[in-house]
Amino acid sequence: MTFPDMVHDEKGRLIPESEQTAVWLLGGLAQVRVPGSATRNSFTVVQHTGNRGYNTPLHIHDYEDEVFIVLDGTLRMICDGEEHVAQAGTTMIVPRTVPHGFVTTSDDARFLTIHSTPQPDRRPQFDLFLEAEIPHARTLTLPTEDVGGPDLDHIIALGSTYAYRYAGPPPAP
Repeated sequence: MTFPDMVHDEKGRLIPESEQTAVWLLGGLAQVRVPGSATRNSFTVVQHTGNRGYNTPLHIHDYEDEVFIVLDGTLRMICDGEEHVAQAGTTMIVPRTVPHGFVTTSDDARFLTIHSTPQPDRRPQFDLFLEAEIPHARTLTLPTEDVGGPDLDHIIALGSTYAYRYAGPPPAP
């Protein structure tokens, strides 16, 4: 599903869940709650849901700052080589070009990521990556073993297309 182009809409818009993209990503569910096209390409908001072990490898965004807002559960986060425990109610700010990754350490977790790009000529790349490269979730549930989306090697190979780089293996729970 592609979002309507909102670049010239000055009035705001309600985005019903039925119009939001959802993908299965590395064992979790990622829902694009606010696409870059709805914010004049200044930011994207993604809601993540995952069980213990849901993680990303250490990686670097070349053009995007990223903010994690933990709604439920606990994440172990690595940011620029330092380990942090992010529990419900905490926020982690990751500036562009800083290596980072996370793993869910609680039974399950739900958190938001906000991807911003201060360059006026760039759309948030994470938004484009999810829209173009990751198969859409068939339901708003966590993936099962028989369905799951692309493997890590495929995601790493796409990095140069979407302005991110692999920086190391994911943290373990």
